[in-house]
Amino acid sequence: MKKLKHLVFNPLFFISILLLVGCNEDEKNKKALESFQEKKTAQLKESVKIAEIKNVSLSAEARDSVSQWPEFLTFENEIADIQNSSIQVIVNSSNNLKETSAGLISTIPPIFREIPIKARINVLYTKASILVQETSKTNFDNDLITEKVKELMISFQNLKTQLNEVFLKTLEEFEQEIEKRIQQQDSIQQLKKDSIS
Repeated sequence: MKKLKHLVFNPLFFISILLLVGCNEDEKNKKALESFQEKKTAQLKESVKIAEIKNVSLSAEARDSVSQWPEFLTFENEIADIQNSSIQVIVNSSNNLKETSAGLISTIPPIFREIPIKARINVLYTKASILVQETSKTNFDNDLITEKVKELMISFQNLKTQLNEVFLKTLEEFEQEIEKRIQQQDSIQQLKKDSIS
């Protein structure tokens, strides 16, 4: 009994026990870390499937105007790159999307400096910022990231709609064009009548 008492109160014995328990904890922590890393790797490889979003085509006039706006073209390419990609691509691209959308705000061409367009660009910046927040979390949710990407893509389509609207004719211009066409049709009809007579 004396030996056992002497052994238990021996500092070397006590340190040995602590080391054994500590090593066992380190092994558990290492396995938990490996499991976490494997889960994250699988999560990052997961593909993002976004339901079909109505794609807005820019009118010829709008396309011509944005061709002189490099930030818009860069943002358009960034959006195309993340469409139906993996979570890893989205995580890697999210900061670029945010910075490019910030560039859109500061470089709006004069023809597009209208309140609705500025508002759409601000929405894009906000959506891109939220995407950065979501992708920066340690325990991010793939479904939530997919939803945020979808919202960003819809916002971009809304911006393109606003860009097209800059070149829409007013009601008065539209009525004048219709009147002009009617006059042309009447002239053609009159020429046909005159040639038959």
